[in-house]
Amino acid sequence: MTIGRSEALAALESLSQGVAPSPEITHFISVGLEFDLTVFKDHYFGEDGLLRHDKPGMGTFKLIEAYYGGGKTHYLRAIQQLAHEQGFASAFIELNKDSCPLTRFDLIYARVTEALTVPVKQGELMTSGLAGAIRQWVTPPGDSVEDSELDPLVYVENQLQRMGDLPLPSFRIAIELAARAIASKDEETFNEVYVYLHSGKIAPVLKRRGILEPIDIGHGVLALRSLAIWLRQIGFPGLLLVMDEGERSLSFSSTKDRSTASNNLVQLINETLKGDGWPGVMFLYSIPSWQDFQNSLSANNMALEQRVRNTGFPNLPPAPRIVLDDRYPTDAAREGFCRAVAKRLHSLFASAYPQRHPLPEDGEQLAQRVAIAVVRQVLDVSFRRRFIQSYLGTLYRWRQTPVVSDNDITLIVDGQASKLTG
Repeated sequence: MTIGRSEALAALESLSQGVAPSPEITHFISVGLEFDLTVFKDHYFGEDGLLRHDKPGMGTFKLIEAYYGGGKTHYLRAIQQLAHEQGFASAFIELNKDSCPLTRFDLIYARVTEALTVPVKQGELMTSGLAGAIRQWVTPPGDSVEDSELDPLVYVENQLQRMGDLPLPSFRIAIELAARAIASKDEETFNEVYVYLHSGKIAPVLKRRGILEPIDIGHGVLALRSLAIWLRQIGFPGLLLVMDEGERSLSFSSTKDRSTASNNLVQLINETLKGDGWPGVMFLYSIPSWQDFQNSLSANNMALEQRVRNTGFPNLPPAPRIVLDDRYPTDAAREGFCRAVAKRLHSLFASAYPQRHPLPEDGEQLAQRVAIAVVRQVLDVSFRRRFIQSYLGTLYRWRQTPVVSDNDITLIVDGQASKLTG
């Protein structure tokens, strides 16, 4: 992979602040995920994977567990990139108490319409949400003279014939209206319809055209399922939906909300396994703490506890719970991870600063020293984030003075680089 200087600089900026970089850079610096990604491809996304089968048309649900700073976002982004490479659509959304809790699938649906990403050509993605996906679907490809001469209205009608029934009838009507509006260049109608497809609000003019069901708290799940089935009908093998509890606490707190959230999860899991509710859909629900999850949800819902408690992935592909916190149980394993990821980071740093960066052997020596310091100090899974930030900080220190002392590294690991002198 060739990385330009501007892209490398942007990636270093993100990584230094503990934020996952672009999907391409995430893939480039991924270390230790090879087995997981192979299992995801072979068992789920690949040509013979579970999610591609029309019969029984199953989906799947995985619970991803990692403490804050433990590489959870990186892991999720790596799976998302794999899904795109295999032709799957995706949506990566963050849950939070105020605007998108697990208790409100109407709000989750709205976020999915914004975050929807679909592969359009090899290596290219459409990232403009549901609106972009509809436009891409009904626009003649133009790859040949025959395509470029197609009547847009005829092309749209041919595309609409690929659609079947959907759980929410008004969703299908809205897609049809939006598609025909694009073909006829009627932006006013398209915008009116898209307000419904995004927010669920029905304008009076749309009611007269058959859109009668709002996408509200009672219809959110049906709308989300309709979107997933529609994507499959128009040619995508399925949908990866990542729901990330991005905060340190879960996106609900009251007793009533906990009950609603746990019941929602049980419903999702049951429906993915039935073989008709969510064909081709993979749900990844990520949490920061299993203990918090148990205290908030599964301890009071035995059905949920039974469905998500089994671990073992990737050795046991069907296992519903993926634990990232136990991947590096010993100091030696942690240091090995640090040295491996340091090689990728050094290459990224060299792309950003081609005229002045450590030689590979010098970078390896610095990585070993930083790894020892980090592993000794950080006892939980967040050592990964701390190492990446500390190693990059050490490389920047090297640019100031090639002789980096142990005290320099200690200050950087402690987050006190402002005290560096010289």
